[in-house]
Amino acid sequence: MTMQTSPSFSWNKDDWTPLTEMADGFDEYRPPLSEALTGRRIELDCVFVDLEQPSYTLTHEFGPDDLSWSVTTDDGIESGRAPYELFEMQPGLFFLHYRRIEADHPVAVTLALDLTAGQVTGAIGELGLGPEPHLAQQTWFQGQVVDSGATAAGAHARTDDLIGRRVRYAYSSDDVYDHIYLNGQLFTWLCVSGAEEGLGDTDRCFHWKLREQTYLFSWLEKNIGVEGMVLVDLAALRTVGIQFGLDQQTGDLVDITMGAYAMPLGHTPGVERALPGPSSL
Repeated sequence: MTMQTSPSFSWNKDDWTPLTEMADGFDEYRPPLSEALTGRRIELDCVFVDLEQPSYTLTHEFGPDDLSWSVTTDDGIESGRAPYELFEMQPGLFFLHYRRIEADHPVAVTLALDLTAGQVTGAIGELGLGPEPHLAQQTWFQGQVVDSGATAAGAHARTDDLIGRRVRYAYSSDDVYDHIYLNGQLFTWLCVSGAEEGLGDTDRCFHWKLREQTYLFSWLEKNIGVEGMVLVDLAALRTVGIQFGLDQQTGDLVDITMGAYAMPLGHTPGVERALPGPSSL
């Protein structure tokens, strides 16, 4: 019998599959784009999470192919126009992604918008900034739809629902990854099939609960500098998400939307809840 072996592993990012090559084909299982918000103007009263900064108004006006966005603060208005990708994963629950192309470095806005609850949670991803320009940076924000009656008390909450789970995600007929959610700040990913087969890492992550069995999960990769964000629906076993980063070999921008079919593989206690000792034997 021949023993199956994994490809040789290396921590050197230049030995890893180029990000542009890895991302090719990740849209095979992506959900269909939505036109549900075309012609609508949505205002959001927002605050940055964990930053002591004043609130601001984030406005989007959706056209058939691009959107107009504006940020209004006490200091004035910043605005722009950009192509966008919008997905309706459940009735009234949207996943939105676009780039602020007017910026002097790559900037992307990715968010989950629940028009039923009147709540939004998202992040501004940035690339090419010091002191480590090869890494992605992320600033989280939350808010409420103006005139929806929603309040900050009902904002999406951080959650530990995913902790201890192992879930397998197929992004295409070839690209398959496992996620193991270790705690509220760390998860491990492993490519079990595809261009990165045999590669894996443990990276920083964030968990938000949007609805029952529905989560916004995001991570920042330390090895090749990627921001990833995924809306996970464990009831429908479907996801939609993004990868936003700079190719580790060429420096080319990679900005993709993707989707997956999910398969839960098990659930064990989180690391804080299972401590072996004499009483556990």
